[in-house]
Amino acid sequence: MIGSSFFIFGLCVGSFINCLVYRLHLRDTRGVLIGRSFCPRCKHQLAWYDNIPLLSFILLKARCRYCQKKISIHYPLVELGTGVLTLLVLFHLRGVLSGHLAGVLFYLLITYALIAIFVSDLLYFTVPDEVVWSAIGISFLRILVTGHWSLVIPGLLSGLFFLALVLATKGRGMGLGDVKLAGLMGLVLGYPKIIIALYLAFLTGAVVGVILILLRKKHFGEHIPFGPFLCTATIISLFWGEIIWKQGLVLLLLRF
Repeated sequence: MIGSSFFIFGLCVGSFINCLVYRLHLRDTRGVLIGRSFCPRCKHQLAWYDNIPLLSFILLKARCRYCQKKISIHYPLVELGTGVLTLLVLFHLRGVLSGHLAGVLFYLLITYALIAIFVSDLLYFTVPDEVVWSAIGISFLRILVTGHWSLVIPGLLSGLFFLALVLATKGRGMGLGDVKLAGLMGLVLGYPKIIIALYLAFLTGAVVGVILILLRKKHFGEHIPFGPFLCTATIISLFWGEIIWKQGLVLLLLRF
């Protein structure tokens, strides 16, 4: 029962994230909180029963009730993914945080911010400042409250590392949004989890890039958004970074 409630809550947050990302892309910052949802194709305002997370997509058979244009699959996927990750945060970190509600709330907010950045960069090739700076602010607030100032160093070094990459490639490989996202990763993960996250991001980014080129979906040198890889790697490292780090050290020692 509790799990179902949290999952439904996650679905609703996912629906809000879809709205947030789209309106930030339109630069409609005022309408994010007070505007009613509408079809991005015909602009018709949606009734409440057309805006039920996941369920409306199924009942409408993936088509707008008013213009009959197809509804993008990313909408239910974001809602479903947010619901699943909400459960993952609550049940995976519950034992780690020993019932600290503030800690659970922090990781939920960071996870939601990462989902929003993932979707925005994937669809629109942008890392929204409103989201990433809010997450950085929340991370600094956590540091102030807990006194874990050691987290500042990984955040600073990660950001500087990506800034050096941007300057070296003259912005062709990645942008300043990735710099801010890397700084956020360091503030949230700390050492050694940030090492795992960056390794996973570069590894998966390279593999996916090669596959897309081989499938002729992308051409060599064509831009591929790196934010989704950074966000995915951050979530993986957040939950399983310590296990991966320890297992990696064991395998390294066995080789010698």
